Amino acid sequence: KGISVLQGDFNLEVADYPPDSFDYIVISQTLQQVYEPVALIDTLLAIGKKIIVSFPNFSFWRIRLQLLFAGYAPRSPELPYEWYNTPNIRVITLRDFRNFAREKDIVILKEVAINTHRQQETGNIVRLLPNLRATYGIFLIGRGDRQEAG
Repeated sequence: KGISVLQGDFNLEVADYPPDSFDYIVISQTLQQVYEPVALIDTLLAIGKKIIVSFPNFSFWRIRLQLLFAGYAPRSPELPYEWYNTPNIRVITLRDFRNFAREKDIVILKEVAINTHRQQETGNIVRLLPNLRATYGIFLIGRGDRQEAG
């Protein structure tokens, strides 16, 4: 099976695909940068069977401390931008995403919390206190009890 890759404006191009066009859709470090994440996830769940979502965890403890003690918008290797030039328009935590999935009847099939602070290329899996200790979250999601597309 060939691999289809979509590069362009999500908001315009994903709606052109028929239901169940893809087995997997990957949105890596994208969700925090879109204006309508609920509409995007709804559309992606219609055209894809499963979605892999990854995003920076804005509740990582170093981010919290930087804001609390320094009083500046957080910067880190994972979030290298200043407040005025960041592409991120949403602040997402692992806990926020789990709550979002529950509210929208989206099933989290698998999830992993990763800390890349010391090992940028590979990262370490975080099992203890992931919302506090992980720099990234990666989720495999599906439709849940929603009407199956098609």
